[in-house]
Amino acid sequence: MPAASLLVYIAGHCPASRYSRELAMEMADAFPELDVTVIDVDAPAAQPPKGADVLFTPGYFLNGRLVAYGNPRREELERVVRQALAGEG
Repeated sequence: MPAASLLVYIAGHCPASRYSRELAMEMADAFPELDVTVIDVDAPAAQPPKGADVLFTPGYFLNGRLVAYGNPRREELERVVRQALAGEG
């Protein structure tokens, strides 16, 4: 079981979503123990994390908690992922 889970919500009509997908894949490559899922909110089966509302895209949720709306800086996302993997977040 992965130590942490990153859900990235995107939308086809959102210009920032292309970079969001790239950033999510960079996180998957950098942290093999991180479970990364990119969800297109326009897809019929898209579901928000339990207890959270996806208000905007892109939306980043780490272990079900909001990290950012909009694309965070890569360094900031790496920092919070490292903390989560270390059991600090």
